Amino acid sequence: MIDTSYRKKFLTVNQIWYPNALSISELLRQRRNADILFVHGVPIEETKGSFRGWQEYHTCMNDLTLPEDKIFAEINKNVRYECRRSERDDIEIRFYKKADIAADKTILSIFADIYEKMYQSKGIVEKFNLTAVQKYLETGNICFSAVWRQNEPIVFHSYICDAYDTRLLHSASCFREESADQNLIGRANKKLHWEDMKYFKEKGVLRYDWGGISDFENPNGIDAFKLKFGGEKITYYNVFAGNTQLGKLAVTAMKKMKRVN
Repeated sequence: MIDTSYRKKFLTVNQIWYPNALSISELLRQRRNADILFVHGVPIEETKGSFRGWQEYHTCMNDLTLPEDKIFAEINKNVRYECRRSERDDIEIRFYKKADIAADKTILSIFADIYEKMYQSKGIVEKFNLTAVQKYLETGNICFSAVWRQNEPIVFHSYICDAYDTRLLHSASCFREESADQNLIGRANKKLHWEDMKYFKEKGVLRYDWGGISDFENPNGIDAFKLKFGGEKITYYNVFAGNTQLGKLAVTAMKKMKRVN
């Protein structure tokens, strides 16, 4: 189970991922020091009619307990080719855990810059949530991976993870920069996802969660990319439970704005 809390505007949010056998009622009885309990992966019987805010969530997951060649064989043929082709692109793949980030304070700044510039190129203002990342680092529940070429990072991914599950949190690249070799960076991104899966499999992690699919029937470009890696289509539920009077008011407001059901 991944369990962390951080401030978001005027609220303290306790995010819990993969709660295992713990029910929402049990979590609330623990009187956690947070305004809102945001629990991911909740059975449907604990949502409708029981809590003010819930949302259906779709994703796809790769089973990392399968043999490596079986996982690779389930990936789209063209993606497999690009993963192999990327090996000739003179790239280096690096992984970063809590100790690595602590040893090099510039890493998070570099990743935040790539992430925010990627969104700026789309005309979107999106901030790298450093507060949340730092909280996941404190508990050791976040891992970063990156592709470097000619001493420059060109792609990075981040994952929240525990002993059994890992979930894609960020995926960003420099491919929209004018000088970028878009084909090379596209290959590097695919190769990095495959190396990520192998890395977590070697660590004994059981499931690789792609971090959400908006629509299985009409996938957008990012959804289609994720689905090419052969994961199983999964639907589960997220619950927003008010844990204080302020938190209950916030969840009621989210419900009125149709952000939750």
